[in-house]
Amino acid sequence: MILEKKYLSSLKKIDTHEIAFSIANRLRGSEMVGDYHSKGIAVAYVLYQAALDKKVCVDNKEAFENSFCLSDSIKSILNKNLANAWYVISELKDKYTADELLAYILFNNDMEDFKTGDCSTPSGVIKLACYILDIQENDKVLELCSGKGNFFTEAFATQENFNYTGVELNYVSNDIAQIRAELLDKNISLILNDAFEYRADEKADKLFANYPFMVKTPAMSEHKETVRKAFDIPAEVVQRASSDWVFNATIVEQMNANGKAVAIMTNGATWNTTDRSIRQFFIENGFIEAVISLPSKLFNSFSIPTTLIVFSHNNKEIKMIDAREICVKERRNNVLTDDNIKEILSLLEHDEENSITKNISEFANNEFVLNATRYLEVLPEIANGVELGSVAVNITRGAQLKADDLEEKKSSEPTPYKYLMLANINDGVLSFDEEQYLKEIPANLSKFCVKNNSIVLTRTGLPIFKSAVAQVEKDTALLATGNLFVIELDETKVNPFYVQAFFTSEAGVSLFRSICTGTGLPTISLDKLRKLVIPLPSLEEQNVIGNKYAATMDEVILLKRKLEKSIARMKHIYDEEV
Repeated sequence: MILEKKYLSSLKKIDTHEIAFSIANRLRGSEMVGDYHSKGIAVAYVLYQAALDKKVCVDNKEAFENSFCLSDSIKSILNKNLANAWYVISELKDKYTADELLAYILFNNDMEDFKTGDCSTPSGVIKLACYILDIQENDKVLELCSGKGNFFTEAFATQENFNYTGVELNYVSNDIAQIRAELLDKNISLILNDAFEYRADEKADKLFANYPFMVKTPAMSEHKETVRKAFDIPAEVVQRASSDWVFNATIVEQMNANGKAVAIMTNGATWNTTDRSIRQFFIENGFIEAVISLPSKLFNSFSIPTTLIVFSHNNKEIKMIDAREICVKERRNNVLTDDNIKEILSLLEHDEENSITKNISEFANNEFVLNATRYLEVLPEIANGVELGSVAVNITRGAQLKADDLEEKKSSEPTPYKYLMLANINDGVLSFDEEQYLKEIPANLSKFCVKNNSIVLTRTGLPIFKSAVAQVEKDTALLATGNLFVIELDETKVNPFYVQAFFTSEAGVSLFRSICTGTGLPTISLDKLRKLVIPLPSLEEQNVIGNKYAATMDEVILLKRKLEKSIARMKHIYDEEV
């Protein structure tokens, strides 16, 4: 029975959570172990056939096979999954309608195991991908890492007649896809193979792929060599590339001249240094049409934000979209609703607050970063701007000490030596715990000591980059650790307190955001910091701003000390009065 798209769309509206719960409870009460999702789908398949035809007998496996014609592949799947669970079918017979059971089989993933990382592509992400791909009648559609068939069930609910091929290495997931494919009765081919290795005889019109995150591929060196030959990429570029981009190259290789592909990838691959050269290759060769930064917590098994990237040929521009906040926040996960999808599609069509179109030539000045926030940030105009490095005596990163090494150097008694960490910078002021003394500072670490009036700046900005002007007393030493930059300024050219005032201003905060990389943990590189352009008025004007900032900082320090004393007093009030 061929299922029409209108009927499939109606099935998606059926609430199948109760069915999933009921089947799951019975399976977990059995002696069965393993993938409950595949076993649940197998149970529902038998129940569905019985609901369609009352002549189908489900008293036991033999009776079912004798009363219903099964393909060899489906018979094998049922044998694997229902060996010790036929009683579950007997208990649930006649409890649900055929439509309810079919809706559960095709569209429900409630039985995925969160603990094992079992995770399908969310339906909202798939629906968004389907709209972007705009699958047409008779299109050749290829999905790499096709999993349980979530993509093709969604796609056939929007377009009836196309040719689908799915490639999946996990046989358990493929079993679920096989059942779904049989029930849909569409032009579906499922291939059990490594998505890196599979090559179709003809290139595809449309492709979709959600490469499994954090999965190591043993033969990655061979896959890289295949990609290198296919695109004639320099060996040094390919060898440094992450698996995300090797997989992306595999996708593009199988896309025809007028084709389009959508892939899901990790955010890190859009900005990290390792993938800079491979990103450059993709951008400059016109393979990238659009990049969409997706919300975090869309997937069941991990909370990190992801990126949807659209590939096609001959692109001179790239649409950059920040969709990180376009979702509905639920208790466990974020969800892309139909309204959210419409909003993202609108951003694809028009430049708005959260979308911008960039010529491919503009990416070179941004290390070929493909993170939307880098290009959407409205930067302030800098009057009389100079690079920070031109007014600094030295800009360096703090000492990169291992935790054990630092622990060995600590002193239990006060000494003239302290170490400085990210946590010590708050509200533009440095503050220390009593336990942050060092026995000494070895000669090889002296170059990491902070000089008086130097600015210390955090390398990471979660939630913001923090900085402070260090006031180092005579005959003391302050060792900066590796999560900090130390900026020693030329005080004949610039007032340190003026620079600090600029760092903490809205303009300064915007500039820091513009030069950082990463979304989960935004980080500034030393080179980017040196090239940061700051406004440089006359020294007289700087002093007016700097002196005002320094005076206010002194007030903050006094208030913090008063607060600390008051908190300490508060802790002893009861003991004093009793």
